[in-house]
Amino acid sequence: MSELDDPVADEVLQIQSMLTRERLAVDVCDGNRTAFMTHVGAAPRLVPGPWIAHRQLVLSLALSNLAPQQRASLAHAVVVEWGREFGVGRLVLCAVASGLPLGGSSLSMRPRTPGGDGRPRVLYTWAVGPRATPVVCDWLLLRAQPGWACDSPARQLGIRGLETLAQLGGNVLLLVPSAVAARQVADSVGGALPLDAHPRFAPYLPELEPRRDQQAEASLLLWPHDSIGAASLQRRSFSTAVLVAAPEGVRQEAMRWVSQRPGAELVDAACPGRMNRKALKAYWRACGQPKILLRGDPEWAAEGRQWLESIGATVAAHSEATQLGLF
Repeated sequence: MSELDDPVADEVLQIQSMLTRERLAVDVCDGNRTAFMTHVGAAPRLVPGPWIAHRQLVLSLALSNLAPQQRASLAHAVVVEWGREFGVGRLVLCAVASGLPLGGSSLSMRPRTPGGDGRPRVLYTWAVGPRATPVVCDWLLLRAQPGWACDSPARQLGIRGLETLAQLGGNVLLLVPSAVAARQVADSVGGALPLDAHPRFAPYLPELEPRRDQQAEASLLLWPHDSIGAASLQRRSFSTAVLVAAPEGVRQEAMRWVSQRPGAELVDAACPGRMNRKALKAYWRACGQPKILLRGDPEWAAEGRQWLESIGATVAAHSEATQLGLF
């Protein structure tokens, strides 16, 4: 942070304080602070405690396999609607649509002050789709994503490419980072090909239910990045593994997995329904061209920062940190 002007560095410290020293925690369930959950799967652990989420996200979580204490926390969760302000501690908050499925939200936040114009005004995002709602703010918190951060991103996953892979013979393994990505991939398939999924994703894919008799013959299997070593996966055969929005560490593990399967190949793809550079530039402008606090995978963040600065954004980058390790 040393290369930043002092006023910018001071504002970054204010934002850090908002996210670490207040009663609010965003996408971090620690059982103590009030956790606002932006997307299904954004918080790696659902520790029981006070939760807040958009109505659709609460309904989505209700379908998943929760422990009794987690289900009790969900039952007592504070349900919010997009565009309506609420408060936690000394912060005024407002959830807005992120453009992603399953109740995905971004979170607008500002300090509570007597005049009602607390600064800095911050918009926290986990990921954004083309229909994300912009909010005028002083700082936009972005998590680097390959679809816009990389100079040469992989092609977006689509039904035509999947149909071609299926026609070439064999089953296709779709390795995705989250339940949200799984839902978006399933939407892009649109029922055109038989689909199966990891049990973690199944609750968010109701279209699987009528096809239980077909799933043994499913052409496509949705699977999480972090479960590629699962024994249940080893028993199945695939001609192609499609790696969706994977950082280098995950890619290396997938390459090792594919190398142990003669005849299988690995291809990269971008997640459908996410912003590219053109869309993100328009979104940034609609937010009032705020300063950007960038986090995420180091390689993606490095490329993303150069591009963001090239369009005129002031960027404070925590490229050495993941989203949850940032603060």
